[in-house]
Amino acid sequence: MTSISGTLLKIVYDALFWGQNQKVGGKEQPLFIVLEEAHNYLKAGENSISSRAVQSIAKEGRKYGVGLALVTQRPSELDETVLSQCGTIIALRMNNAKDRGHIRSAIQDELQTMIDLLPSLRTGEGIISGEGVKIPSRVQFYKLANAPKSADPIVSEKWMQNKDDVSESDYEKLVSLWRNQKLNE
Repeated sequence: MTSISGTLLKIVYDALFWGQNQKVGGKEQPLFIVLEEAHNYLKAGENSISSRAVQSIAKEGRKYGVGLALVTQRPSELDETVLSQCGTIIALRMNNAKDRGHIRSAIQDELQTMIDLLPSLRTGEGIISGEGVKIPSRVQFYKLANAPKSADPIVSEKWMQNKDDVSESDYEKLVSLWRNQKLNE
């Protein structure tokens, strides 16, 4: 999958590079690429087509109208050179010292103490630093009313609701969905 993504990224980047002065090229029609789970495309030390394409976009893309957002829960798995090319860093709560170290190496020296706040942030809080903000800031992101499936369950409530309602057939259905790789039957 990453080779397909890498090939597509390379095609897009090359087209915008070679067409940078055209009506449909990068400077006249800029493109912003968001890579969710970026550590899958840009592993540190890897020389895959996706890593090379993302490195090119991160290092030179702005000149040709290609912007890039790297979204990951594991910044320590990203290539440090590319992370250092990020103009704006948005970091949410981060307990892992290795991940914080990678973020620390990517921001300005005078803002290093902000990284120490990362483990103490609440859910939905973050620190923004770089070109996207006038001053480095601690922010609170609003939750969507209809949050996607990625919202965390409230474990204690779920345990109380389901403690007597589970039957053997529920487990049989779960195993069937798992084996058939389906979400619902």
